[in-house]
Amino acid sequence: MFRKRVFLILLASCGLAVSLSAKKAEASVAVPQSQIDACRAWVDRQFAVGGPLPFSFVYDGKSSGEFLSGCKLKVKTGSADAAREREARTYTDPASGLEVRCEIVRYADYPAVEWVVYFKNNGRTKTGILENLLPLDVPFGLDGKDDVYLNYNEGGHSGAKDFQPNRMKLGRQEAKEVGAFWYGFPTAENLPFFNAEWNGGTRGVMTAVGWPAQWKASFDRKADTTLNVRIGQIKTRLYLEPGEEIRTPLVVVMFWNGTRDAAQNMWRGWMYDHNLPRPGGRLPEPILEAASSAYFAEMFHATDKDQMEFIDRYLEEGVKLDYWWMDAGWYPNRGGSWQDLLGTWYPDPKRYPNGLRAISDHAHAKGVRSLLWFEPERVTAGSWIYENHPEWTLGDGTTRFFNYGNPEALAWMTDHVDSLLKSEDIDLYRQDFAVMSSDYWNEEDRKNPDRQGIAEIKHVIGYLKYMDELQRRHPGMLIDICAAGGKRLELENLRRAVPLWRSDYAFEPVGVQGQTYGLSAWIPFSGAGVNRITAYDFRSNMSPSIVLNLDSRVKDADYPLLRRLLAQWEEVRGDYRGDFYPLTAYSLQDDVWIGWMFFRPETGTGFVQMFNRAGSIYDSGVCRLKGLDPQKRYRVTDMDTQQSVLLGGQELLGQGLRFTFTQAPESKLIRISEVDRP
Repeated sequence: MFRKRVFLILLASCGLAVSLSAKKAEASVAVPQSQIDACRAWVDRQFAVGGPLPFSFVYDGKSSGEFLSGCKLKVKTGSADAAREREARTYTDPASGLEVRCEIVRYADYPAVEWVVYFKNNGRTKTGILENLLPLDVPFGLDGKDDVYLNYNEGGHSGAKDFQPNRMKLGRQEAKEVGAFWYGFPTAENLPFFNAEWNGGTRGVMTAVGWPAQWKASFDRKADTTLNVRIGQIKTRLYLEPGEEIRTPLVVVMFWNGTRDAAQNMWRGWMYDHNLPRPGGRLPEPILEAASSAYFAEMFHATDKDQMEFIDRYLEEGVKLDYWWMDAGWYPNRGGSWQDLLGTWYPDPKRYPNGLRAISDHAHAKGVRSLLWFEPERVTAGSWIYENHPEWTLGDGTTRFFNYGNPEALAWMTDHVDSLLKSEDIDLYRQDFAVMSSDYWNEEDRKNPDRQGIAEIKHVIGYLKYMDELQRRHPGMLIDICAAGGKRLELENLRRAVPLWRSDYAFEPVGVQGQTYGLSAWIPFSGAGVNRITAYDFRSNMSPSIVLNLDSRVKDADYPLLRRLLAQWEEVRGDYRGDFYPLTAYSLQDDVWIGWMFFRPETGTGFVQMFNRAGSIYDSGVCRLKGLDPQKRYRVTDMDTQQSVLLGGQELLGQGLRFTFTQAPESKLIRISEVDRP
């Protein structure tokens, strides 16, 4: 087939790369104090006594502004740590005893602020009706001539477009609403992270939601001089019983000046510094896991012997695993599928006569830790919970919803899972969630029109208590959040867990490349799976977490190539902690290139990935890199050939780096290392 050599193709398609500013990349996370001070001043204005607050609600037909004006205000401040200052602003209505408390966290090292609003009935009778609870309801000031662009991402649809980045212009009188409208999954439709930019793309504000249930966000320009942003739960209309307390979704606001690349990398820095879980006081390191799920219907047909055999075979081939992944189906079943008897949470004694502890002990003896899957919120007919404690569930069908909002149910599940983690010596807990929860919450709402949203709120509060208590009892344990593949990736979960399996649209190279491209701007730690040993497949799925889904019993597979690819990943994986830069346009087309780079200014190291897809006719092109110091020199190494050249930062930023492919599909992994570092 004739293949045309094109030298400038990436200069045409890398619109994001061409606009590079030749300033030091360190500024992407070294936040100017002026931006932090401006954020603090904004917060002071928003929470000024007598002024309009940045949250709103309606109580007994009164707007929150009118209601709160008659309340007593008490302000309490304190420090969470050296970088975070906490403030609680409590408004108490002397007539009804209703207490409204806004808990605010300011950051000393980022231009960011967050808050959650709580409502508590301290009276002796039920409250009036609370409705339209919006923890964020703010007009952001604009120049009337500004064009506003909203950047947001698709959610985990379990399809090729998972986490696709979207960009839309908000013209005057235009509005956009997004949210979690699909069956109660918080990120099935859209990720709850947004970047609105204006002033020619040099200023903007990022907003985020923490709510592992149903939320909505609207952005509108009904006035030329403002961008109105409103975020909250989808449905709230309820009264509170005496002593009852509820909360709203967590909201985050982060301001930025400069470029969108710098803004997103500031967000990544904030995620690493203040949000990623720290089991044992340490950030999670990139990890390699393996599972036999593809060969035993998850673990539905698995036994302890075959699990040990898979582990041994990986180690025999020199593949050093961090974790052995025990997936769904380890509990008893009636012969149908791994979804049988969800709610019977103990190992199947027929297939695991010595429990899962036998597998964990075998793995531990060989330096491999254990990971175990759970899905506590789904309860199927015939299971122990279904038969013995239906009062712990919502619904009356063959599949029910475990209710974390029930204190007795919450206490039992916490103690039971804790005991299993200990008895089976499990090192990593995996929380799945594939229940259409809104069906059950809506059913509860229909029972009382004056308690709309309460079942959802109580479930969320209980669920977060569950996750926190497991972490407290197992302080060194990492938690994985799966949720039917990428459907619970909101901030409250991401502070407690990492998505080692970010999407159920797995393995297919083009779609997974798109996932890395779209997700990396917001969520710096995620994982994907590898089921074929080729450089193109492996690198397409290369992430901070890699899950090997290979049949390790096959002895003539290309293990030398797998070991080489893993060694390359191990060399560069520390740089996932750095800045992320798209180098091409996003596309799922089969006839283009796609690429990006990660770079750590503090170490002067990074790597570039570039993919020439199967239908591409281009075999050579130039792409400008980003984030480098124009005054420094860098060693640029092709990790396949180990050929290196020394190039200046200014050259790589301006003239770019040439990529030459000999086939399609093909991938390149390029190591970038600063030379002459002190």
